[in-house]
Amino acid sequence: MRTAIYIRVSSEEQLEGHSLSAQKEACRQLAATRDWDVVHVFEERGVSAKSADRPQFQEMIRAAESNLFEFIIVHKLDRFSRNVSDTMIYLSRLKDHGVSLVSVTEQGFDFSTPHGKMLLGILSIFAQWYLDNLSAETSKGKKERARRGGWNGTLPFGYTNLRRLQSDLDDLDARFNAGEIDETDYDEMYQVLSDTLREWTGRVDESAAIPCPVNAPGVQLAFETYARGVYSDNDVAKILTEAGYRTTGNWGQNLFGKDTITPMLKNRFYLGETSYQGKKRGAERQWQEGSHEPIISEELFDRALKARKKRAGGRGTNRSPGKRNVYPLSSIMICAECGTPWRGKLMRQTRYYRDPAFDLGRACEMDPKTVRADDLEDQIAQILFSLEIPVDWQEQIVEKIQEERRVTPQPQADQKGIKERLERLRDLYEIGDIDRETYLARRDVLQSQLQDLPVPVQTTVVDMERVVALLKNSQALWEAAKPRERKMWLNALFRQVYIYEGNIRAVEPTPILSMLLSAGENEQPTQRRGMLIVPPETPLEVVRTMIEAQTY
Repeated sequence: MRTAIYIRVSSEEQLEGHSLSAQKEACRQLAATRDWDVVHVFEERGVSAKSADRPQFQEMIRAAESNLFEFIIVHKLDRFSRNVSDTMIYLSRLKDHGVSLVSVTEQGFDFSTPHGKMLLGILSIFAQWYLDNLSAETSKGKKERARRGGWNGTLPFGYTNLRRLQSDLDDLDARFNAGEIDETDYDEMYQVLSDTLREWTGRVDESAAIPCPVNAPGVQLAFETYARGVYSDNDVAKILTEAGYRTTGNWGQNLFGKDTITPMLKNRFYLGETSYQGKKRGAERQWQEGSHEPIISEELFDRALKARKKRAGGRGTNRSPGKRNVYPLSSIMICAECGTPWRGKLMRQTRYYRDPAFDLGRACEMDPKTVRADDLEDQIAQILFSLEIPVDWQEQIVEKIQEERRVTPQPQADQKGIKERLERLRDLYEIGDIDRETYLARRDVLQSQLQDLPVPVQTTVVDMERVVALLKNSQALWEAAKPRERKMWLNALFRQVYIYEGNIRAVEPTPILSMLLSAGENEQPTQRRGMLIVPPETPLEVVRTMIEAQTY
């Protein structure tokens, strides 16, 4: 049977000499006596169990819910959690996925035995009552807090409080003493945080929301950029990420994306307002004046709302949605030099593709600022016409799948989740947050997990049949297709199209097309019609190097 081990020490316990290695050894000994296979050890260093918002703990819960193991061993129950509510919630979640918790030193908390399973069922009933009652009392408290102008839930990006500021200062000291940041950066950041702490101490309580000196300018940048009316939520996410900002709160320290930018640009909390919606289905959120300081003005917020309505194709424009121009390359074409996505734009009744960073005065020097859409679409059409599919592609692909991947079902991690993590990892590498060695090591682990998943052979072949049908008569179909159909076609075939010095110089096929092109052979960069075809997941830096060196 497969088991995971979870060990933890808080900051105080680290100072008192509590040992992670001792916990790990005791847990391994228990696993050995029961002939369990330890498949993973989750180590939490310097983190309290008062909250479940612990990186390794949450990673363990996700792995458990993906059926990667049947048991979790802890040295004591307080290593798992010291919060009654969290204990109930996560024990119930583990039970729903058939995962049992075992404590080395507390036999009463061994939920792998028949007695323990019965006890867990009783605890689950109690947990439901406890959580229902807690929810009702919490709702009352939140409603009253909102009535008084306070905030509920997680503080939005751009806000902090005195408690967090002090924690940030302590963390800054620790990083400086560990040699992770240089003295100049330390002095600058320490000055900013300590000045803000002094400014607000005595004016508000330690949990009150105050503008964060580090992230509040990012909120201003997001609203001002979007209010121009030429950028999408994804564009704003890219701009914030490139400016060095990262998400906060429940999102963790991650790159911005559409899912984080869209709610930000609709959140009236930034106007100094607060609300509490409650859980009543269909209830409309009511906003009222809050006790915190606004970050943006009402005028800027309204401009951003008007820009959203205009982008939706409705109010503020005389052009009907049916007459809007479609740009087949707009969602997949990026600059090979800096990775900025290019967007379509109509100028003097002529369609162009344009680098949106130009409006911010920081467009790439390697590229012209605009290129005629027809020219670029003709170039991508030529690469389409050159793609050749082997006559016996179906036999080769089925054989390749069955040889390279396991046919028997294995305990699965979520396929979509692994692909999203690969995408985020690639983004982190391309913007320079992690080095190449770290990127490759993490990528290999994730790709290995992905390859271990069962492959639905028939579904894959059906998807490929559709792609093959498109490619067999590509020129005739392309010429007859409408712009919207061309866009769907390109998105089905290419994950990325790279523009360099005004021309398309490289393309990255989707996994389906890549498998068809390789047809059982190792995927290697190839050249067709003056363009480079790179294997999936090729980092931007590598693509750029190959284009510049013309080594393909």
